[in-house]
Amino acid sequence: MALWTWGANSHGQLGVGTANEQVEKPTNVELHLYESKIKQIACGGGHTLLIDNEGKLYSCGWNSKLQLARDTAVHNIDRTWSLSGVTFTNIVCGWDFSCGVTDDQSIIVWGSNAYGQLGMPTTPKEYFSEVMKPKRLPVHAILISMGLRHTAIVNSKGEVWTTGCGRHGQLGLGNEILSSDRFQKVQGVGKISHLACGQNHTVAWCSEERALYVWGDNKHGQLLLCSEKYKKVFKPNKIDIGVKQEVKKLLSGWTNALLWLEDGTLLAWGRNNWGQLGTEKSVVTGTFTHIKLPDGRQVQDIALGSEHTICLATDNTLWAWGWNEHFNTGIDLGNQILQPTLVPLQIDKNSKITQIYAGGAQNFVVVEK
Repeated sequence: MALWTWGANSHGQLGVGTANEQVEKPTNVELHLYESKIKQIACGGGHTLLIDNEGKLYSCGWNSKLQLARDTAVHNIDRTWSLSGVTFTNIVCGWDFSCGVTDDQSIIVWGSNAYGQLGMPTTPKEYFSEVMKPKRLPVHAILISMGLRHTAIVNSKGEVWTTGCGRHGQLGLGNEILSSDRFQKVQGVGKISHLACGQNHTVAWCSEERALYVWGDNKHGQLLLCSEKYKKVFKPNKIDIGVKQEVKKLLSGWTNALLWLEDGTLLAWGRNNWGQLGTEKSVVTGTFTHIKLPDGRQVQDIALGSEHTICLATDNTLWAWGWNEHFNTGIDLGNQILQPTLVPLQIDKNSKITQIYAGGAQNFVVVEK
């Protein structure tokens, strides 16, 4: 098994042993997992978490708010010994904060809590710090997502609970509650099956109702509503987008969102200033675009960074589009890639890409023989 990476590396978040502005081409990462395999990778604003198939946690990169759950920053993907007694099944990163779901479905949070985004009380100041070492919360989560300054979870009943900054409505708790330092239940949503936090918005999908629920900032149409009429939405707005099939993934970048459907269709909406929606055409806010891979290729997997996308096709080719200022896409064609373009990943013809991850401006790709 091999791990490849590229993109922004100003904090050493790529795990290649150094911190520099960017890594321009897919580069191999030296890993020391001691015979275990990569289960999942999560990317924050400048930090990276990894868990192996035994549930052990590793981390590297930016650590200004202790978002690595360690005392010092590291530039290699190293074992996070402070949490060595915990078995993780899922990991999530926000901008400068982190979370892990344990094997008993409880959650452990760490990093910045300046806005209450960890669900920990921010007062009294002498007791609760704005920077938190790992704390286990009395909360159970099936799904979890983190944005710039807020966190949302879905529990086993399909309920959504949110915490953190809500100035743009991203908490969905109404215009009276613009911040929270503990998880509060979002009213007015169905049983949620998919969830994604953007920079200042939240999107959720209810499989039973085949409906999208949206709330938060809509300046760029990231809620699939007309931005002139709905600048900020403080309570969940239910939208029927005419999808009558299962959703494989609901993803969000900073100001754009994407649905990957069972039949392979990719529906994208929101901001397109860097080509995030995979099209050169002008996009009307409040409408979605269909993203298509060249030559009729089908989607195997897809991942969103803050303003770029990487997509694995079923023929083992990798495609990317969007913001490219730090070679986020791995393609040497300027600061924006306006449509799906082949990533020059030089791998052995007997190897297969099995996992892809993106976040912030960095990417990771797992390759197996």
